[in-house]
Amino acid sequence: MKIHRILTLVCLALMASVSYAQSETIVVGKKTDGTELKAQCYTFPQRVETFSMSSKGDYLCISFRETTKSGKYLKNKGEIGFYDTKSSQLLWKQPIDFSKSRITCLSEGVLITEIGSKISLLSKETGAKRWEADLFPVYVDDSLNLALGYNSPTSNKLRAVSLKFGNVLWENKMPHQYGWNEVLDLEQNKRLIVADALHKLDFMTGEFFTYPGKPGAHDTKAALLQGLVAVAGAAVGVAAGGGGYYYVPVANNTITGLTSNILSQDSLYYWADRQQISCLDTAFNVVWQKEFPDVKASRSQLFMQDGKLFMLNYGYGLREGASRRKYGRPFITCYNPQNGEEIFFNQLSVRKDMIEDALRTDNALYMLFDDGMAYQELTDSAVNIVPWDTKQYGKLEAILPGTLYAANKDTTAFQSLAFDGEHCLVYNDQGIIYEVDKDLNISNTYERERIYVPSIHLKDYLCIGNRGDYWFIHEMGMPVAHLETDFKKGQVIDNKLLLLTDKNQFLFIDLDEAIK
Repeated sequence: MKIHRILTLVCLALMASVSYAQSETIVVGKKTDGTELKAQCYTFPQRVETFSMSSKGDYLCISFRETTKSGKYLKNKGEIGFYDTKSSQLLWKQPIDFSKSRITCLSEGVLITEIGSKISLLSKETGAKRWEADLFPVYVDDSLNLALGYNSPTSNKLRAVSLKFGNVLWENKMPHQYGWNEVLDLEQNKRLIVADALHKLDFMTGEFFTYPGKPGAHDTKAALLQGLVAVAGAAVGVAAGGGGYYYVPVANNTITGLTSNILSQDSLYYWADRQQISCLDTAFNVVWQKEFPDVKASRSQLFMQDGKLFMLNYGYGLREGASRRKYGRPFITCYNPQNGEEIFFNQLSVRKDMIEDALRTDNALYMLFDDGMAYQELTDSAVNIVPWDTKQYGKLEAILPGTLYAANKDTTAFQSLAFDGEHCLVYNDQGIIYEVDKDLNISNTYERERIYVPSIHLKDYLCIGNRGDYWFIHEMGMPVAHLETDFKKGQVIDNKLLLLTDKNQFLFIDLDEAIK
């Protein structure tokens, strides 16, 4: 079924279930020409916490979940409703304990992931349990009709389970001490996975190639602190208790994410871990590999520019897959992609530091530290590093990507803000946004409350938002409509915008009508 029909079918499904939702047309905003912005509204008698759709758009799963009397907390028990968008019918509605279950909407039904290592599939026709399997899921592929996971969070045995029948399709060994850092789609059923090594896996057969690597490290400082805490706790008698891409468990006291992206170019794969950068062919034969000179790599980015291979090393990893931790030294290096010959190697800091963010343009790199910026033209090996006055302007946190919009005082016009070849946008730890050049000279300052971020693109028009305030504008900055309603989740399907409000309403806005 074509995707542009999906939302219409969802609407029909909701209309057919009048005992569960009442339909009406309501005003949700105002256009700049003075006319009203309207939406088709479906109101449910129960509190709707969220919704999800299957990857093909053929089913809609709605979570009904009430709050406690104070309204501060969600109740554990509620209901889920399952709609067939092809037949326009509410197929079933049944109770569920959200505290013990995670819900994934699939074309085969609803996948329930329970606490521990168990999954089950509820029938799309009746909601009855079709099958149950022992699995700690880490990856669900609705298009291939399978789920990948381990026997338990600590197991290294990866297995695939059919979403249709619940049977085990294959089982193989794939350690995950450092979690999974990336899954890259290839042709047919094959994927590249960065776990404790680089793997090329056939999802349907379980056959895979492995190239050994070191994308993680043991966190000796964390292990020492943990040991000291344990000793201190014992001394005072303290006792402690205890693509969908799922969380992949990592080992304790580890630094993960010490890996680059996988760069696929001309039937070759380029990949870096904390010790070396490698080039492999599609059969995982080594074309070339180079160790880094007297420095450890960390989280890094590979990219091609003008026939050269560049690597930007950020100087940090993730503590047990979560918060950033400084690791190694930040640097940028350049290679001949054919033979790995090093063209240049520039260390960006002599101390243990990390790049907070980076912006790559057609011919240069902007590399942001919390107390400065490094700039390098990609046709030159020289790096220019400029300090930043953190006492006066705060610590720098990130470079704002893409195009943003700054509202004037009465929000009657929006100014587009983007990299213009000389200036980029950075923001500090106080939420202030600065427009700076490569030497960190400030040309403009913006408060975060004035900055709007694009969320929907439709031809020459955009929907931009800032903390619940949404506008439809022309890309040149002229507003055409103001959305005067709060919502907690939205999804675009073709030219329709589906919104879930705090009033248990589904709003369907015709985007063509909104910008007319």
